[in-house]
Amino acid sequence: MKKLLMITTMAAAIGCTVDLTTEDIKVADYKDGKECAVSLTFDDSMKEHYTIVAPELEKRGFRGTFWMCGGWMPAEPQYDTTHFTWAEAKEMSDKGHEMSNHSWSHPNMTTLSEDELKEQIRKNDEAILANLGKPSTTFCFPYNAYNDAVLAEVMKGRIGARLKEFWLGGQHSPKEYLQKQIEDALAAGSWIAGMTHGINYGYDCYEDASEFTDFLDYLKSLEDRIWVGTFRDVAAYTAVAKGISLDISKDGKEITVVPATNLDRTLYETPLTLEVNTDGKKIKAQQDGKALEASYRNGKAYITFCPFGGAVTLK
Repeated sequence: MKKLLMITTMAAAIGCTVDLTTEDIKVADYKDGKECAVSLTFDDSMKEHYTIVAPELEKRGFRGTFWMCGGWMPAEPQYDTTHFTWAEAKEMSDKGHEMSNHSWSHPNMTTLSEDELKEQIRKNDEAILANLGKPSTTFCFPYNAYNDAVLAEVMKGRIGARLKEFWLGGQHSPKEYLQKQIEDALAAGSWIAGMTHGINYGYDCYEDASEFTDFLDYLKSLEDRIWVGTFRDVAAYTAVAKGISLDISKDGKEITVVPATNLDRTLYETPLTLEVNTDGKKIKAQQDGKALEASYRNGKAYITFCPFGGAVTLK
Protein backbone atom coordinates (compact mmCIF):
# COMPACT_ATOMS: atom_id res chain seq x y z
CA MET A 1 0.00 0.00 0.00
CA LYS A 2 1.52 3.28 -1.07
CA LYS A 3 1.63 6.02 1.54
CA LEU A 4 2.91 9.53 1.09
CA LEU A 5 4.16 10.52 4.53
CA MET A 6 5.29 14.09 5.08
CA ILE A 7 5.46 14.17 8.87
CA THR A 8 7.94 13.01 11.48
CA THR A 9 6.40 14.29 14.71
CA MET A 10 2.95 14.56 16.20
CA ALA A 11 3.13 17.12 18.97
CA ALA A 12 0.33 18.70 20.99
CA ALA A 13 -2.34 16.97 18.87
CA ILE A 14 -2.18 14.11 21.37
CA GLY A 15 -0.72 15.96 24.29
CA CYS A 16 2.91 14.96 23.79
CA THR A 17 5.48 14.46 21.05
CA VAL A 18 5.33 11.14 19.24
CA ASP A 19 7.84 10.20 16.57
CA LEU A 20 6.04 8.80 13.54
CA THR A 21 7.18 6.35 10.92
CA THR A 22 5.32 5.11 7.88
CA GLU A 23 3.75 2.47 10.11
CA ASP A 24 2.34 4.89 12.67
CA ILE A 25 -0.69 5.75 10.53
CA LYS A 26 -2.07 3.06 8.27
CA VAL A 27 -5.20 1.15 7.33
CA ALA A 28 -5.71 -1.85 9.62
CA ASP A 29 -5.75 -5.23 7.92
CA TYR A 30 -9.22 -5.94 9.32
CA LYS A 31 -12.12 -4.02 10.82
CA ASP A 32 -11.36 -2.43 14.21
CA GLY A 33 -7.82 -3.74 14.04
CA LYS A 34 -8.84 -7.36 14.58
CA GLU A 35 -6.14 -9.99 14.01
CA CYS A 36 -8.05 -12.12 11.51
CA ALA A 37 -11.49 -12.48 9.91
CA VAL A 38 -13.97 -15.36 9.83
CA SER A 39 -17.02 -15.55 7.56
CA LEU A 40 -19.71 -18.11 8.39
CA THR A 41 -21.45 -19.24 5.20
CA PHE A 42 -24.41 -21.57 4.65
CA ASP A 43 -25.37 -23.19 1.35
CA ASP A 44 -28.62 -24.15 -0.40
CA SER A 45 -31.41 -22.00 1.11
CA MET A 46 -32.19 -24.53 3.84
CA LYS A 47 -35.09 -23.83 6.20
CA GLU A 48 -32.87 -24.32 9.24
CA HIS A 49 -30.85 -21.32 8.15
CA TYR A 50 -33.92 -19.22 8.93
CA THR A 51 -35.21 -21.09 11.97
CA ILE A 52 -31.91 -21.93 13.71
CA VAL A 53 -28.78 -20.43 12.18
CA ALA A 54 -29.76 -16.78 11.76
CA PRO A 55 -31.30 -16.48 15.26
CA GLU A 56 -28.25 -18.12 16.88
CA LEU A 57 -25.90 -15.77 15.01
CA GLU A 58 -27.96 -12.76 16.00
CA LYS A 59 -27.89 -13.73 19.70
CA ARG A 60 -24.13 -13.30 19.58
CA GLY A 61 -24.08 -10.17 17.44
CA PHE A 62 -22.89 -12.07 14.35
CA ARG A 63 -24.18 -12.03 10.80
CA GLY A 64 -23.81 -14.81 8.24
CA THR A 65 -23.75 -15.29 4.49
CA PHE A 66 -26.50 -17.48 3.03
CA TRP A 67 -25.98 -18.74 -0.52
CA MET A 68 -29.38 -19.14 -2.23
CA CYS A 69 -30.65 -21.05 -5.24
CA GLY A 70 -33.71 -19.16 -6.48
CA GLY A 71 -35.08 -22.23 -8.24
CA TRP A 72 -35.31 -24.00 -4.89
CA MET A 73 -37.19 -21.24 -3.08
CA PRO A 74 -40.68 -22.67 -2.48
CA ALA A 75 -43.58 -20.97 -4.23
CA GLU A 76 -45.93 -23.02 -2.04
CA PRO A 77 -44.17 -23.33 1.35
CA GLN A 78 -46.74 -25.80 2.70
CA TYR A 79 -45.35 -28.38 0.27
CA ASP A 80 -41.66 -27.70 0.97
CA THR A 81 -40.54 -27.51 4.58
CA THR A 82 -36.83 -27.90 3.77
CA HIS A 83 -36.10 -24.49 2.17
CA PHE A 84 -36.78 -20.94 3.36
CA THR A 85 -39.05 -18.62 1.38
CA TRP A 86 -38.32 -15.32 -0.32
CA ALA A 87 -40.20 -13.55 2.48
CA GLU A 88 -37.98 -15.24 5.05
CA ALA A 89 -34.89 -14.38 3.00
CA LYS A 90 -36.02 -10.74 2.99
CA GLU A 91 -36.41 -10.84 6.78
CA MET A 92 -32.89 -12.22 7.17
CA SER A 93 -31.50 -9.63 4.77
CA ASP A 94 -33.21 -6.81 6.66
CA LYS A 95 -31.50 -8.02 9.85
CA GLY A 96 -28.08 -7.64 8.25
CA HIS A 97 -27.34 -11.11 6.91
CA GLU A 98 -25.91 -11.43 3.42
CA MET A 99 -28.20 -13.28 1.01
CA SER A 100 -26.25 -14.10 -2.12
CA ASN A 101 -26.02 -16.07 -5.37
CA HIS A 102 -25.47 -19.85 -5.43
CA SER A 103 -26.81 -20.20 -9.02
CA TRP A 104 -30.47 -20.61 -9.98
CA SER A 105 -30.76 -24.40 -9.82
CA HIS A 106 -27.40 -25.70 -8.48
CA PRO A 107 -25.79 -27.28 -11.58
CA ASN A 108 -22.12 -28.07 -11.97
CA MET A 109 -21.32 -24.85 -13.78
CA THR A 110 -18.23 -26.27 -15.50
CA THR A 111 -20.54 -28.51 -17.57
CA LEU A 112 -22.74 -25.68 -18.91
CA SER A 113 -22.65 -23.91 -22.24
CA GLU A 114 -21.80 -20.22 -22.20
CA ASP A 115 -25.46 -19.26 -22.54
CA GLU A 116 -26.55 -21.69 -19.82
CA LEU A 117 -23.86 -20.38 -17.48
CA LYS A 118 -24.95 -16.78 -17.99
CA GLU A 119 -28.59 -17.73 -17.47
CA GLN A 120 -27.87 -19.47 -14.14
CA ILE A 121 -26.13 -16.35 -12.88
CA ARG A 122 -28.49 -13.74 -14.35
CA LYS A 123 -31.75 -15.40 -13.32
CA ASN A 124 -30.70 -15.70 -9.70
CA ASP A 125 -29.23 -12.19 -9.57
CA GLU A 126 -32.50 -10.76 -10.87
CA ALA A 127 -34.61 -12.78 -8.42
CA ILE A 128 -32.48 -11.69 -5.46
CA LEU A 129 -32.70 -8.02 -6.44
CA ALA A 130 -36.44 -8.21 -7.10
CA ASN A 131 -37.27 -9.99 -3.83
CA LEU A 132 -34.75 -8.46 -1.43
CA GLY A 133 -34.15 -5.02 -2.94
CA LYS A 134 -30.38 -5.58 -2.78
CA PRO A 135 -28.01 -6.88 -5.44
CA SER A 136 -25.89 -9.98 -4.98
CA THR A 137 -22.24 -8.93 -5.09
CA THR A 138 -20.63 -12.28 -4.21
CA PHE A 139 -20.96 -15.85 -5.48
CA CYS A 140 -20.67 -19.46 -4.29
CA PHE A 141 -20.13 -22.27 -6.81
CA PRO A 142 -22.39 -25.34 -6.60
CA TYR A 143 -20.28 -28.38 -5.69
CA ASN A 144 -17.36 -25.93 -5.42
CA ALA A 145 -16.87 -26.59 -9.15
CA TYR A 146 -15.37 -23.84 -11.29
CA ASN A 147 -12.69 -23.15 -13.87
CA ASP A 148 -11.10 -19.98 -15.20
CA ALA A 149 -13.93 -19.29 -17.65
CA VAL A 150 -16.65 -19.82 -15.04
CA LEU A 151 -14.81 -17.67 -12.50
CA ALA A 152 -14.35 -14.85 -15.02
CA GLU A 153 -18.07 -14.83 -15.86
CA VAL A 154 -19.15 -14.95 -12.23
CA MET A 155 -16.87 -12.10 -11.20
CA LYS A 156 -18.39 -9.54 -13.58
CA GLY A 157 -19.75 -6.78 -11.33
CA ARG A 158 -18.92 -8.75 -8.18
CA ILE A 159 -16.61 -8.29 -5.20
CA GLY A 160 -15.67 -11.89 -4.61
CA ALA A 161 -16.47 -15.59 -4.82
CA ARG A 162 -15.92 -18.31 -2.27
CA LEU A 163 -13.00 -20.36 -3.59
CA LYS A 164 -11.85 -22.05 -0.40
CA GLU A 165 -13.60 -23.00 2.83
CA PHE A 166 -13.36 -25.10 5.95
CA TRP A 167 -16.12 -27.44 7.11
CA LEU A 168 -18.43 -26.26 9.85
CA GLY A 169 -20.70 -29.29 10.13
CA GLY A 170 -20.92 -33.05 10.39
CA GLN A 171 -18.09 -35.50 10.83
CA HIS A 172 -15.71 -32.93 9.34
CA SER A 173 -15.84 -30.59 12.30
CA PRO A 174 -15.08 -31.97 15.74
CA LYS A 175 -14.32 -29.31 18.32
CA GLU A 176 -10.55 -29.74 17.96
CA TYR A 177 -10.69 -29.33 14.17
CA LEU A 178 -12.79 -26.16 14.36
CA GLN A 179 -10.63 -24.55 16.99
CA LYS A 180 -7.50 -25.34 14.99
CA GLN A 181 -8.96 -23.47 11.99
CA ILE A 182 -9.35 -20.40 14.19
CA GLU A 183 -5.96 -20.75 15.86
CA ASP A 184 -4.27 -21.06 12.45
CA ALA A 185 -6.13 -18.01 11.13
CA LEU A 186 -5.06 -15.96 14.15
CA ALA A 187 -1.46 -17.05 13.74
CA ALA A 188 -1.44 -16.23 10.02
CA GLY A 189 -3.61 -13.10 10.23
CA SER A 190 -5.80 -14.55 7.50
CA TRP A 191 -9.43 -14.48 6.38
CA ILE A 192 -11.18 -17.86 6.37
CA ALA A 193 -14.71 -18.93 5.39
CA GLY A 194 -16.59 -21.76 7.08
CA MET A 195 -19.27 -23.70 5.18
CA THR A 196 -22.10 -26.07 6.03
CA HIS A 197 -25.61 -26.94 4.87
CA GLY A 198 -28.01 -28.31 7.47
CA ILE A 199 -27.83 -28.33 11.24
CA ASN A 200 -30.13 -31.27 12.06
CA TYR A 201 -30.53 -32.81 8.58
CA GLY A 202 -28.50 -33.17 5.40
CA TYR A 203 -25.28 -35.00 4.59
CA ASP A 204 -23.07 -32.63 6.60
CA CYS A 205 -25.38 -31.97 9.55
CA TYR A 206 -24.25 -32.12 13.16
CA GLU A 207 -24.62 -35.20 15.32
CA ASP A 208 -25.69 -32.77 18.03
CA ALA A 209 -26.79 -29.21 17.21
CA SER A 210 -25.08 -28.00 20.37
CA GLU A 211 -21.76 -28.50 18.54
CA PHE A 212 -22.75 -25.61 16.26
CA THR A 213 -23.76 -23.26 19.07
CA ASP A 214 -20.69 -24.24 21.09
CA PHE A 215 -18.51 -23.16 18.19
CA LEU A 216 -20.35 -19.84 17.98
CA ASP A 217 -19.72 -19.35 21.69
CA TYR A 218 -16.04 -20.09 21.14
CA LEU A 219 -15.89 -17.41 18.42
CA LYS A 220 -17.72 -14.99 20.68
CA SER A 221 -15.12 -15.52 23.41
CA LEU A 222 -12.48 -14.31 20.93
CA GLU A 223 -14.37 -11.35 19.50
CA ASP A 224 -11.74 -8.88 20.71
CA ARG A 225 -9.31 -10.59 18.30
CA ILE A 226 -11.52 -11.94 15.50
CA TRP A 227 -13.80 -10.12 13.07
CA VAL A 228 -16.80 -12.33 12.34
CA GLY A 229 -18.14 -10.65 9.19
CA THR A 230 -20.22 -11.54 6.17
CA PHE A 231 -18.37 -12.71 3.10
CA ARG A 232 -19.30 -9.52 1.27
CA ASP A 233 -18.16 -7.23 4.08
CA VAL A 234 -14.77 -8.87 4.50
CA ALA A 235 -14.22 -9.15 0.74
CA ALA A 236 -15.00 -5.45 0.29
CA TYR A 237 -12.88 -4.36 3.26
CA THR A 238 -9.80 -6.32 2.21
CA ALA A 239 -10.08 -5.19 -1.42
CA VAL A 240 -10.37 -1.51 -0.50
CA ALA A 241 -7.66 -1.76 2.17
CA LYS A 242 -5.26 -3.14 -0.44
CA GLY A 243 -6.29 -0.61 -3.08
CA ILE A 244 -6.14 2.62 -1.08
CA SER A 245 -3.38 5.19 -0.70
CA LEU A 246 -3.05 7.65 2.17
CA ASP A 247 -1.53 11.11 1.73
CA ILE A 248 -0.54 12.14 5.26
CA SER A 249 0.57 15.66 6.18
CA LYS A 250 0.80 18.04 9.16
CA ASP A 251 -0.26 21.64 9.65
CA GLY A 252 0.45 22.95 13.12
CA LYS A 253 -1.26 20.67 15.64
CA GLU A 254 -3.41 18.95 13.04
CA ILE A 255 -2.64 15.85 11.00
CA THR A 256 -4.50 15.38 7.72
CA VAL A 257 -4.98 11.98 6.11
CA VAL A 258 -6.36 12.05 2.57
CA PRO A 259 -7.61 8.65 1.34
CA ALA A 260 -7.72 7.83 -2.38
CA THR A 261 -8.93 4.73 -4.22
CA ASN A 262 -9.96 3.97 -7.79
CA LEU A 263 -12.40 1.23 -6.81
CA ASP A 264 -16.09 1.64 -7.68
CA ARG A 265 -17.85 3.18 -4.67
CA THR A 266 -21.25 1.76 -5.64
CA LEU A 267 -19.83 -1.76 -5.43
CA TYR A 268 -17.16 -1.51 -2.73
CA GLU A 269 -18.76 0.94 -0.28
CA THR A 270 -17.47 -0.07 3.16
CA PRO A 271 -16.01 1.62 6.24
CA LEU A 272 -12.31 1.08 6.89
CA THR A 273 -10.31 1.28 10.10
CA LEU A 274 -7.43 3.72 10.44
CA GLU A 275 -4.76 2.46 12.83
CA VAL A 276 -2.75 5.16 14.60
CA ASN A 277 0.10 4.50 17.01
CA THR A 278 -0.57 7.05 19.77
CA ASP A 279 1.37 5.46 22.64
CA GLY A 280 -1.94 5.20 24.45
CA LYS A 281 -2.91 8.89 24.12
CA LYS A 282 -6.44 9.84 23.07
CA ILE A 283 -7.01 11.71 19.81
CA LYS A 284 -9.93 13.40 18.10
CA ALA A 285 -10.77 12.55 14.52
CA GLN A 286 -13.15 14.11 12.00
CA GLN A 287 -14.13 13.47 8.40
CA ASP A 288 -16.46 15.59 6.30
CA GLY A 289 -17.42 17.65 9.36
CA LYS A 290 -18.40 14.65 11.50
CA ALA A 291 -16.63 13.15 14.52
CA LEU A 292 -15.31 9.64 13.92
CA GLU A 293 -15.60 6.73 16.33
CA ALA A 294 -12.35 5.54 17.90
CA SER A 295 -11.38 2.65 20.14
CA TYR A 296 -8.07 2.15 21.96
CA ARG A 297 -5.92 -0.83 22.86
CA ASN A 298 -2.27 -1.80 22.92
CA GLY A 299 -1.20 1.84 22.60
CA LYS A 300 -3.08 2.36 19.34
CA ALA A 301 -6.21 4.16 18.23
CA TYR A 302 -8.57 2.47 15.77
CA ILE A 303 -10.70 4.97 13.88
CA THR A 304 -13.58 4.10 11.56
CA PHE A 305 -13.60 6.22 8.40
CA CYS A 306 -15.03 6.27 4.87
CA PRO A 307 -12.36 5.47 2.25
CA PHE A 308 -14.44 7.27 -0.38
CA GLY A 309 -14.92 10.39 1.75
CA GLY A 310 -12.86 13.52 2.27
CA ALA A 311 -9.79 14.15 4.38
CA VAL A 312 -9.56 12.71 7.89
CA THR A 313 -8.21 15.18 10.45
CA LEU A 314 -6.52 14.04 13.66
CA LYS A 315 -5.89 16.25 16.69
